[in-house]
Amino acid sequence: MLEGDMDAVAFEKYCFLRLYAIDLDTALHTIKVLRHYKRTDVQYPLLRDIAVTYARPFSGNEGNQISKHHLSSRDHVPRNMRSLHNELLRLRMEQFAHTDMKFYHPKVAKFPGKVKPWFPMSFRGYDYGALLGRITEIEELVRKVERSIQSELAIFEAAL
Repeated sequence: MLEGDMDAVAFEKYCFLRLYAIDLDTALHTIKVLRHYKRTDVQYPLLRDIAVTYARPFSGNEGNQISKHHLSSRDHVPRNMRSLHNELLRLRMEQFAHTDMKFYHPKVAKFPGKVKPWFPMSFRGYDYGALLGRITEIEELVRKVERSIQSELAIFEAAL
């Protein structure tokens, strides 16, 4: 068993990297599926899934030996793609996986009604169409991060 070939912390880091590679492969498969659909009611949820799945390795993931593990953006994201990377992480953290007020900036009004007042709310949305227009760039980012993880995994495996 591989677990006995390295200390517990190194083994857990190796497992995290393998799981992160699976997350990125899942994002790539979702991109492939997204390209088969032209309807936005299908594309937009797939975009959301891509952003959430891509961002998963960069969020705080709990381990047994490592309390909070995350993939280092500095080590795995090409410098020229960090803006897109940061946008995807921000979307995941503020809108797609959470409902953060700092993203939505809601405004509520009170209007009189015949029986009772009503309270419409406006809030900031996200331009899925613009994100969809960057799908080729997103795919390139995911592939580069996945290759970087594979390189790090190869170092672990060469030492065994």
